[in-house]
Amino acid sequence: MMKNRLLLSIAVLVSSFSIAMAVSAADRENIKLTLTDKGFIPNKITVHQGQKLLIQMTNTTQKVAELESYDMKFEKIATPGGTITVFAGPLNVGTYTFFDDYSSTGVKGTLQATP
Repeated sequence: MMKNRLLLSIAVLVSSFSIAMAVSAADRENIKLTLTDKGFIPNKITVHQGQKLLIQMTNTTQKVAELESYDMKFEKIATPGGTITVFAGPLNVGTYTFFDDYSSTGVKGTLQATP
């Protein structure tokens, strides 16, 4: 009986967390990036100021990559063929840079937040 209550409590907790994460993601603008051997696609993004962002990047290269932005305060490693998700914002009006920190060729892109 005690074991069933514990399992039920864990299931409720996990469900609550999953619902909270889904609601949080729904409040954000979704941006999809692809990292290729030639760079980011797209490499220029425009969003409205104040918008929260969910950025998904798929690494189509055969190398490990790191999506990083000092301006938007994120960094995350993507394995070859893998997809990662980072969160940013809300952002003020301005230009923000993101890049592959592991790239020896300076792969980067920009995100413009407009009024």
